[in-house]
Amino acid sequence: MNALHGQLDALSGPLRNLLDTLAREGEVLHSGEVDRLPELTATKERHARALAARWAALTGQLQLAPPVTRQAIEQALSSRADASLLETWSRIVGLIDEIQRLNRLNGRLIEEQLRRTQSALDILQSAASQQALYGADGHSVELLAPQRSIDEA
Repeated sequence: MNALHGQLDALSGPLRNLLDTLAREGEVLHSGEVDRLPELTATKERHARALAARWAALTGQLQLAPPVTRQAIEQALSSRADASLLETWSRIVGLIDEIQRLNRLNGRLIEEQLRRTQSALDILQSAASQQALYGADGHSVELLAPQRSIDEA
């Protein structure tokens, strides 16, 4: 196995980790267990940093200058006389596509959760701005009754 095979294999690990984390994030968003999201966000950030380091190593090995595209990597790999490099790259592209798909899906789930939360807040704020139906003592407040007794008139 040459250095490029090693770089591609090293890139696959963080991609799979990120994919697994995004899948868990989707499960959490579906189940409504949003208290687990901060932990998953930290895990995603850790995987993204590892991925960035592996990406930099691969592009350095290929001697590609930023911005690096999929096509540039494919061209650099196809210039080598090793067809297995392109096969490995194709699997990596599949992982990247799946990561992007899950990330978009999770983004939509988060947007929906935000809409539901905003609706609940709007309802609570509306209720808080209305005149109270019950006093501090727990008894109903007479909203339409006059506030004076007959002997005060």
